[in-house]
Amino acid sequence: MFTPETFLNHVSVVADSVHISGQSNAIQFRVPECRLSDDLGMLFENQRFSDVTLSVGGKEFQAHKAILAARSPVFAAMFEHEMEERRCNRANVESVVFREMLSFVYTGKATCLDRMADDLLAAADKYALDRLKVMCEEAISLNLSVENVAEVLILAYLHSAERLKAQSIDFINTHATYVMETSDWKSMIQTHPHLIAEAFRALATQLIPPIGPPRKRLKQN
Repeated sequence: MFTPETFLNHVSVVADSVHISGQSNAIQFRVPECRLSDDLGMLFENQRFSDVTLSVGGKEFQAHKAILAARSPVFAAMFEHEMEERRCNRANVESVVFREMLSFVYTGKATCLDRMADDLLAAADKYALDRLKVMCEEAISLNLSVENVAEVLILAYLHSAERLKAQSIDFINTHATYVMETSDWKSMIQTHPHLIAEAFRALATQLIPPIGPPRKRLKQN
């Protein structure tokens, strides 16, 4: 029988279920798992209701302005000002990289970091996709080696990847004797001498503790 006391029953929420106590047959409501990422990924794959065409490297991609603009301030500016760049590729982004970037825009997932983290980092920097950029930086930093660290340092510098840059400099200072023998390091001396200087400054800071200003001599009477 329904009574006003029903409203006084205790309601508790645990995980994704709702339990209403004080009843002989308690009812549990199981909230379905969120499928937003999968649903948006399917929207990208089947191209339903797409309203913009992006041409990159001779390949066309159908997409949705609202989603692109919401995820990337660069796309938002492009659509706001009807820039020609939305119809042609000015960033030298390969079509396969651009497609993976668009997939991330829709789903928040990057499944090809092991194969194209370097290229995705450049794309993420261009389109201001900060989360993807950090994911790329992390993936690249996990694969630093004596042979590739100079190249990675230049990549980090070119795309303002400060975390990756710091990680690269730290790696160089830890393995300086071996890194300085590589051809990439010797080439970087000619092409990016300021990065060499920055690496050496960091090394000097680690080896030599900072010294304060000289103390003033006390005047003798």
